[in-house]
Amino acid sequence: MNKEYLRWLDFVSKEDKDILSKMSEEEISKCFADDLEFGTAGIRGLMGLGNSRLNKYTIGKVTLGLSNYLNKNFKDPSVVIGYDTRMNSREFAFLAASVLNYNGIKTYITKDISSTPFVSFATKYLKASGGIVITASHNPKEYNGYKVYGPNGGQIVSGVDKDILKEINLVDYTDVKEAPISNNLFNYIDESTIESFNLENEKVIINKDLIDKYADKLKITYTSFHGTGIRTVPFIFEKYGIRYNLVNEQCKIDSEFTTAPSPNPEIEENYGLAKKYAEELKSDVILATDPDSDRIGVLYRDNGNYIPLNGNIIGIIFLYYLLNNIKVVKGNYVVRSIVSSNMFDKIADYYQANVVECLTGCKNVIAVKEKDPDNYLFGFEESLGYVFNIDVNDKNSFSSIIFMIEILCYLKSQDITLKEYLEEIYSKFGYYSHKTMSIKFDNLKDREVLMNKIRKDNIFNAQIIDYLESKELKSNTLKIILNDNEYFMIRPSGTEPKLKVYFIVNDISLEKSNERLYNLIDKVMKELK
Repeated sequence: MNKEYLRWLDFVSKEDKDILSKMSEEEISKCFADDLEFGTAGIRGLMGLGNSRLNKYTIGKVTLGLSNYLNKNFKDPSVVIGYDTRMNSREFAFLAASVLNYNGIKTYITKDISSTPFVSFATKYLKASGGIVITASHNPKEYNGYKVYGPNGGQIVSGVDKDILKEINLVDYTDVKEAPISNNLFNYIDESTIESFNLENEKVIINKDLIDKYADKLKITYTSFHGTGIRTVPFIFEKYGIRYNLVNEQCKIDSEFTTAPSPNPEIEENYGLAKKYAEELKSDVILATDPDSDRIGVLYRDNGNYIPLNGNIIGIIFLYYLLNNIKVVKGNYVVRSIVSSNMFDKIADYYQANVVECLTGCKNVIAVKEKDPDNYLFGFEESLGYVFNIDVNDKNSFSSIIFMIEILCYLKSQDITLKEYLEEIYSKFGYYSHKTMSIKFDNLKDREVLMNKIRKDNIFNAQIIDYLESKELKSNTLKIILNDNEYFMIRPSGTEPKLKVYFIVNDISLEKSNERLYNLIDKVMKELK
């Protein structure tokens, strides 16, 4: 570790050498512990100097390795690059472009901040060999990341990540060289590609007449949590004539995420300002997007209060409306991740759509979709990620917002509320309650010790399904089944040192289901902590 620190002192800039020289032993141990892990989600980590941090040196090395992989596997390769509002995102994006250009690879980069789903679309639309998004999604301001996409616009799959990692490990920081930005391989993405993306998102619409007739009766409050959605979402509202207001403080580009320090649409505390704005307009719903705009948050109005919908319930609402309004034919299927609600299956079965389970992450939904795109209808994961049958191969807040707008217009046409629509679904398929909890650890070793204890000791005296024993869905995930109406699942987070625990219960009423849910959470979390 100290050897690596001393090595960095030899090649970093004079300015960075001054910063390194002032590091404490504790800082050195954290910043020079291990290389950042490269996987199917690329890399994500804290920003700062050192091989364990995201900085211009680690970005350069990863990009050089990616360049070598692309040059070995594609003829005349090209890459689409986008970046969010985070500190250093733009700088990292242009650095990646210059390294790729130096190595003979054509790049298309956005002139302005851009969303993750746009890069997914543009990668495929421009027939590029791959894509890069500089983002850490919903993580706090101290983080950034480097997502890598394949030519289909989906995140790279297992196997490809290992091939890229091999190339990264063959190069050194000192091997990285940059081309000037004004070279013939460097290109900005033009407006026509952006317009094509916007039109692609509109393909989720089933009944445009509903939107034409009722959109002007909607009232919506929107927050972008200081992210990229502000460049797109207001124009959606204006195109359809929707009355809306913006949470001004949170719709400013702010790399500090001042009013949403953990800009995750799943965290209700982030909506304090939005609720005030929504009350002023008497909005039907509050809609939110995370900083890279691949996920959507929804709160609905109920007696003057704004109630958040969790990711499972949004997915269930989308599925119910979709299957009620299309003709399902033999072979049609929908997809959910293994940790998402089995209420989804009940609805799909009722409409005779097949259900395919996949591992956690929308990249796995995409992998299923790509095998049989003609029969694919819809897929989701419980953490607010939704994949429609359009040419965007990642979760996508914009198509989700447009689909939610159509549903809200349908509700206006029937003179019912979203709460009443939910009651209609519950009364047909059962009252389900869901909650996702996290257990944080100081290190990955302690996390794995607890996973192994649960696996081996059966501390809950229940039926355990161990996905490490599965052939098709092999993963470090446990499903603990207490009875026909209660189960929970445990898996390590793929991006942070924590365990995620997913609770799913149902009962004869929502009140009883919620009571059962919180009793289960109390029991399980006491045991795990």
